Amino acid sequence: MAYRFFADSTVEANIRRILSEQLEKAVQQLSEDFQQTPGEAVHNARKHLKKCRSVLRLVQTSIAQDTYNREKELLRDLGRSLSLARDSEVYQQTLNDLLDTYGVDLGTKDFFKLQESLGDLHQIRLKALTDGDTPIAAVISDLKDSRERLNQLALKTTGWKALAKNLTKLYGQGQTRYHAAYKDGGDEAFHDWRKRVKDLWHTTCLLKPVWPNVMNAFESEIHQLAQALGDGHDIAALRSFLLDPPAEVAIEEVHMQVLLPLMKHRQHRLYQQANELGHKLYCEDPAAFTHRMASYWQPWFSSASSSPAES
Repeated sequence: MAYRFFADSTVEANIRRILSEQLEKAVQQLSEDFQQTPGEAVHNARKHLKKCRSVLRLVQTSIAQDTYNREKELLRDLGRSLSLARDSEVYQQTLNDLLDTYGVDLGTKDFFKLQESLGDLHQIRLKALTDGDTPIAAVISDLKDSRERLNQLALKTTGWKALAKNLTKLYGQGQTRYHAAYKDGGDEAFHDWRKRVKDLWHTTCLLKPVWPNVMNAFESEIHQLAQALGDGHDIAALRSFLLDPPAEVAIEEVHMQVLLPLMKHRQHRLYQQANELGHKLYCEDPAAFTHRMASYWQPWFSSASSSPAES
């Protein structure tokens, strides 16, 4: 089923369904799809876990604090356990995109050897997920346990009230981190902003049915912002990796002489694009933003809900 709210179901039932579906999909990626396309499976599983964490943040104050902390931290740690394998693939993709953007041939300055060694590292890290104590099996087991617990999740408040306070906080945090990123200018500040942008994007996906034409356009703009920040973060991660690589990766001085200026220029362009989008998307007062979303929600939900009090 879709990653969105259904008007003919309570908010609590929607939250349980969405969490269950995302965790089930993550398990499927790591158990079935991993055998055929391990890199893609790891990437997709991590995306499902991030969606779950966004959902939990959306109802944080409406569920027991210990439940929120336990499940959020578990999903975060499980995602991190898969991150090395994913990161090594991102390094390859980011390097390819960078060289393509600036028209640098893979054979130039022996970049082919660098790409080849990055590919070997990726295979080593994928293999590590199934070797030894089979950590991938432990991840799957933990995901199934989390899904079983979250299937029993109960909200302390109902309807829009279960979402409103956290939505205001989420939007406000994104707004604050937007301004902090351009004041600080560091990679970590932009990464912090990106995380809240991703939360807003995931939440907008959930809310798209409330007014499809408006929300589809809003979601598209947020997705562009998340993509620009994500590409900028990938460049920062690649730069950090190349400046302190493991022994398996063949880095030569000429690589850095060519790549460092390109990475700086490309990241600057991406953050210029992100600034333009951020200025538009984070121009509202957080409470006003939530009030606007509520004005879309109420007629949509009330018209289809069999329980008007739930709205």
